[in-house]
Amino acid sequence: MSVKNDYDEDDGNNDETESKVFCKTSAGDFVMRLNRSWSPKGYDRAVELFERGYYDHSHFFRVVPNFLVQFGIGYTYDQDLKAFANSRIKDDPQLEPPIPFDEGVISFAGSGPDSRTSHLFIAYGPVKSLGTQLWETPIGIVIEGMETIRNLNSEYGDMPPWGHGPEQQKIRQGGKAYIEQEFPNLDSFIHCRVERGYEKEGTNEGADDDYQQENGGEVRKDVGSSSFSSSSIHAKDDKKQQLTESRTGSTGHIFLPIFAAITAFLVVVYLTRRKKKVINKNF
Repeated sequence: MSVKNDYDEDDGNNDETESKVFCKTSAGDFVMRLNRSWSPKGYDRAVELFERGYYDHSHFFRVVPNFLVQFGIGYTYDQDLKAFANSRIKDDPQLEPPIPFDEGVISFAGSGPDSRTSHLFIAYGPVKSLGTQLWETPIGIVIEGMETIRNLNSEYGDMPPWGHGPEQQKIRQGGKAYIEQEFPNLDSFIHCRVERGYEKEGTNEGADDDYQQENGGEVRKDVGSSSFSSSSIHAKDDKKQQLTESRTGSTGHIFLPIFAAITAFLVVVYLTRRKKKVINKNF
């Protein structure tokens, strides 16, 4: 499998596509909604990494309360996947107005222009420094299980020199063994799965405007449900209705012969008893 060119131009995919990522971790479950209209290149990279299992079993190696939680150094032995994860993608332009980094907002981390690879972080709340860099373009938001993210082990704090957490270079060199030996209490992913391809009707302006409306300084609780298109919901409802009709029809086909047999049996019993009564009366 060949690695995509770091600086490929946008492939023209529909920018209105969204995906849900369902993750199980050692601290519990959570769900992310990723939005391609916010950051097309970032969205494409993140969704493929989650789909290919790159983050499975990797650790949340940087957990800083009131700031962020960071992850993105996988332990895969698949050299193609590793090369893909390490390749850089171009920065996406910030939306205008920018999406605020409220609690649960997800973005790539980076070290300079066009430096995004596989590192992601989830914001713990509004911090003025987040979103000021070119590469810090939000790609989505946690829509369920934010409590899990809040409860991730943070005893080691930030990376040196600001804290006593793991050093990223040592994670790359020592892998999972380094974390388990030096930072045994850190939480990790177990497995993530992706539901890809929800498309919104019209433009993304309505959903983005709804999201950017503040609700007491906190992330809107209805941001996940409001983002899916009515066509997707109707399609699911139609499928459910077809399944119900199919089951009803199948039950009817089975019930009619049984009903006919019971009716015939009752008629025979009735006629037999009546015949006996007539015979007894004659005697």
